[in-house]
Amino acid sequence: MDVFVARQPIFDRNKAVVAYELLYRDSAANFFNSEIGATKATSILLSNSYFNFGIEMLLEDKRAFINFDKVLIKNEVPLLLDKSKIVVEILEDVIPDKNFMTKLKELKNSGYTLALDDFTIDYPYKEIIEIVDIIKVDFMLSSKEDIKKIIKKYSNGNKKFLAEKIENVDEFNNAVSLGYDYFQGYFFSKPIMVQGKKIESLEISYIKLTNEINKEEPNYKIIASIIESDLDMSYKLLKIVNSYSLSSKVNSIPHAVSLMGISELRKWASLVLIGELSFGKPTEILRLSILRSKFAELLAEKSSYKSKKHELALVGLFSMIDVLLQKPLDAIFSQLHVSDEIKLAIKLDSRSEFYPIYKLVMDYEMGNWEEMDKDLKLLNIYRNIPDIYIQAVKTTDDIVKFIKE
Repeated sequence: MDVFVARQPIFDRNKAVVAYELLYRDSAANFFNSEIGATKATSILLSNSYFNFGIEMLLEDKRAFINFDKVLIKNEVPLLLDKSKIVVEILEDVIPDKNFMTKLKELKNSGYTLALDDFTIDYPYKEIIEIVDIIKVDFMLSSKEDIKKIIKKYSNGNKKFLAEKIENVDEFNNAVSLGYDYFQGYFFSKPIMVQGKKIESLEISYIKLTNEINKEEPNYKIIASIIESDLDMSYKLLKIVNSYSLSSKVNSIPHAVSLMGISELRKWASLVLIGELSFGKPTEILRLSILRSKFAELLAEKSSYKSKKHELALVGLFSMIDVLLQKPLDAIFSQLHVSDEIKLAIKLDSRSEFYPIYKLVMDYEMGNWEEMDKDLKLLNIYRNIPDIYIQAVKTTDDIVKFIKE
């Protein structure tokens, strides 16, 4: 039995990641089983997260928001878990009774953080509202007026408010101005604004290197000369090459370039470019770019796209470049040498040959399990997708630590 686990980040007002919501489903029957109940889904998720994947690896130093239904709370399942690592998320469709409220108060008194999911202005159960620490307000299901009323009505100095399903920077800024504390959604995966940092303000050597290295016939001498002209870039190349198990150290840039080869150089150059772009930005943007890249590459290896895995890795890596530069993709790619197929895939344009794999990456990330079922059938992939995703997460964490050193 497989469990699909994806992490959706939760941000604070400074756009720093403070927690992840773990998304999960049972997939024993043809990968998906729409009939499974919340009790079973959460039970499977917890078992796999703690015993198969490792909750520390999934969360690092963050906390996990996990949905618990009435049955699990009555059976005191949250008490089995570390209260410093989880937030007990109460489903909005729970109808409280005396026994349920007793168990909820026990959790509260034991030091667990309680959150109420998908809250709207007409939520009827005051006894639950009074006891929870965090109210998650669904910005798609609530009007602008209701969004204001909720925080005005229930703000008492003790509660925190989480704005969920935030889709763009205007909604984010509005939620901040109203006093919301945490934010969840896909606003960070879109351009924050049309105007922003010009691409010319980056180290021009990185742009030159990216353009040269992605040509059909790259010139090793030109590549080496570009790297040698930049001290920081030279250091980073020698650092990565000397991290390999070699019989002797490499101290020459041309030697390092020849040892790595074009495929590895392309991956390295793309990583250092994204690393440069992400300077001063939330680490989660860098992490998500690399995670998409590694996930796409690993999925390609399990499919008919194996020969295109490097191109698909580039699709994932450049998928957040509009956020990093705060400029439209077309304006960015007019100065970066990447193929039309890669550009179209990043825009989720079905005309790209890379679209099916990248769509699978995005559907998994967003927990669109029904769409993902179609993706897998189209690609004829019937592998343990959660294991592939976890492998991508582990590799991503290692790469991010290496880049940030």
